Amino acid sequence: MLRTLFSGARDAVARVLIPDAATTAKKAWSLRLIELAAVTDIILNVVPVVSDFLPWWLTLVLLGGAWIARHLIQKKEAPGADK
Repeated sequence: MLRTLFSGARDAVARVLIPDAATTAKKAWSLRLIELAAVTDIILNVVPVVSDFLPWWLTLVLLGGAWIARHLIQKKEAPGADK
């Protein structure tokens, strides 16, 4: 019962805040890169064996890519996003 209640509330909030959430999620490259940077940072800190294969600066590169995706690429895709 609670799952149905929370699911319905989540769907209602999603429709009000983000009317086209599926398209937004497909084009949100900055969010994907931020999540990938977080996973990379967690892996580098939790699993010391992996730090021999992954460079320490990979997280910084992914966050820089997220910044570029947010400010340059996503601006071009959504001309009405500033409204």
